[in-house]
Amino acid sequence: MSSAVAPIFGVLGSCMGCMIFVENIAKQEPSAMNLMTFSTFLFIAAHGLIFTSKFFTVGNKIPLKGYVWTVSMFFIVNVVNNQALNFHVPVPLHIIFRSGSLLATLLLSVFLIGKSYSIRKYLSVFAITIGIVVCTLATSAQGGDSSLSYEEASKHYKEWSIGIAMLTFALLASAYLAICQQQMYETYGKHPDEAMFITHFVSLPFFLIMGGDIASAAEKLSASAPYSILPGVPSLWVDLAASCLLQYYCIKFVYQLNSRVDSLTVTLVVTLRKFLSLIVSIVYFKNPFTTQHWLGAVLVFAGTLAFADIWGGKPVQKKDDKKSQ
Repeated sequence: MSSAVAPIFGVLGSCMGCMIFVENIAKQEPSAMNLMTFSTFLFIAAHGLIFTSKFFTVGNKIPLKGYVWTVSMFFIVNVVNNQALNFHVPVPLHIIFRSGSLLATLLLSVFLIGKSYSIRKYLSVFAITIGIVVCTLATSAQGGDSSLSYEEASKHYKEWSIGIAMLTFALLASAYLAICQQQMYETYGKHPDEAMFITHFVSLPFFLIMGGDIASAAEKLSASAPYSILPGVPSLWVDLAASCLLQYYCIKFVYQLNSRVDSLTVTLVVTLRKFLSLIVSIVYFKNPFTTQHWLGAVLVFAGTLAFADIWGGKPVQKKDDKKSQ
């Protein structure tokens, strides 16, 4: 477990730090979400091209055809999740909503793969669902500003509803992505560094569809106030660079952690990271968070941990482990 200490702190530190810069960009220039997604993909793809693929001199362990569904779903999930921030979806709700991935995974695993689960897991998923609904309704109530005209309030609510619909779609797509990745690894073996590079690199051409939006957002970032420590450098470009770097390390440390500890520990660390990111978002940016929000958040995170059997249940030893002893 000592070898996992560095990846654990790496996941917590880099992912939480990344969320600070992402939310700062989202608050000042919400139309920059496609640019932010593209920049992250470009950074990770460039790093993989140099250090993993070594400019395509290292052959792939997994054929490109094995990546088709994974790349498609990966691109869609990332773009839709970030775009949802452009439709008046607060970052705290965004974090909580994405924490419901276990619900989507359970549903798709039951209907697509035919898996069965214990009553405890179904109850935990029910708690997660209720938590998300509670938080969503609380945020919806906050949107009802009496100072807005009927037309403005109606437009705000419609855009917010679109954002929630996008998060719901991304939640299901993310669960399907996990199934695609699992099937790919079962077929070709686990090659996380290669998968990380290929999924980002092959996705880059898709951003041509959003070329105009990305270019427009780049102009807006260039017009932002200069960074205090670096005179002449737009502050939002500094935030974007920092978010790309931290996002890379966040993904990298999750892959490292996955190779050193069991999936249960990974689930716990990722859940803890989401909860801490939520706290940072509330405190650092002074986002409104009512008692109703806290109730929903507790249901979501407690349900997630219950689903992962954090509080009980002795892990079953594999037959191979017993033989080795």
